[in-house]
Amino acid sequence: MYLPTLLTLAFAILSLATPTPAPVDTDADTDADAVAPSNLRVVGVSVLGSGCRAGTADVRVVSSKNTAIDIALSDYIVQTGPDTMAADWRKNCKLTLNLEYDAGFQLSTLKTTTQGFAHLPAGVNGQCRDTIDFTGDDREVSYGIALDGACDGAFSLSASPDIALWSACGGGTAILNVNTECWISPTEKRALIAVDSISSKLVVRVALQWRKC
Repeated sequence: MYLPTLLTLAFAILSLATPTPAPVDTDADTDADAVAPSNLRVVGVSVLGSGCRAGTADVRVVSSKNTAIDIALSDYIVQTGPDTMAADWRKNCKLTLNLEYDAGFQLSTLKTTTQGFAHLPAGVNGQCRDTIDFTGDDREVSYGIALDGACDGAFSLSASPDIALWSACGGGTAILNVNTECWISPTEKRALIAVDSISSKLVVRVALQWRKC
């Protein structure tokens, strides 16, 4: 077991990701003057995956401007090394979010920010990827970050691929599917990607943008 520290590290990242050294301001995820509905609710959540046992995922709107949703996972641990198995080396959590909002709007994901803890020795790499789509649309968009050893501490990294996938115009509802997965390689050395020491959660913040139909 590794003891998380309060050290915030600057990790190497994929070309699509940019580092975010501190927790994100809940009202600063998108342009403050952007068009957005007055109401946004998550009215239903279903979860499936090795990284989110029943009762360990919490989803909520965290921005007063309705421009961010937090997915908090309290039992998400990826680890490698002696006495681990293939099932420990990669974890995922697929969430289906039923959203309700004011009619006359479309939404799109703008970026994702992943916050957690990593212990990676030299020569070991970790990756996390969020794949997002809307039910009824066969297109998807992926957001990826990379963590390169050696590192030991908290991380907060964002990815923004500049690809907009919009929900359909309609009666103010959408089903947003988010599959978040993390893995470590190679697997011989002891390494860990897990919940943050302060919040006891691995958090994926999904920033939203809106436009009128």
